[in-house]
Amino acid sequence: MNEMKSPAFGVAGRIQEPNSKPRSIAVVGLGQGGAAVARSLSSQDLPMAQVHVLAKSAPGPDALAAVQAAGGDLQRDLQSADMIFIVARPGDDVGLAPVVSSIAHGRKHPVTALYIVPPEAVSGDDATLRTLRESVEMLVVVSDESYVPAMIAALGP
Repeated sequence: MNEMKSPAFGVAGRIQEPNSKPRSIAVVGLGQGGAAVARSLSSQDLPMAQVHVLAKSAPGPDALAAVQAAGGDLQRDLQSADMIFIVARPGDDVGLAPVVSSIAHGRKHPVTALYIVPPEAVSGDDATLRTLRESVEMLVVVSDESYVPAMIAALGP
């Protein structure tokens, strides 16, 4: 009997749990700009959002050391999240985006990046955008950071 394999993340973009289950959302701020946006979420009334701020603060290319230097166990912290978002701005060091995605994929969760680019900051050669594009399943580019809490609130319970 041929057994059909399901896609890695189920139906693309669809959460497999019933809608009556409250969602747990992890927001990971990368770089200075992403960290500032993520920190601002902490002060808002978004009980379903767990905010994580990562900075590649360890010297050298060792991503694990960088995550540990950020003061936490990211794998443990993302364990309970139903949805995982990365937040960044142009020029942010998003070198840890593949690490966040790897952890999420280990749990069979897709990752969405929210890239906040004011219209005057759009450039043709954007290394931050390239890294995010390569690291996530969905990339949302917005011009105003006020979109982030509104979107997170709309996805919550």
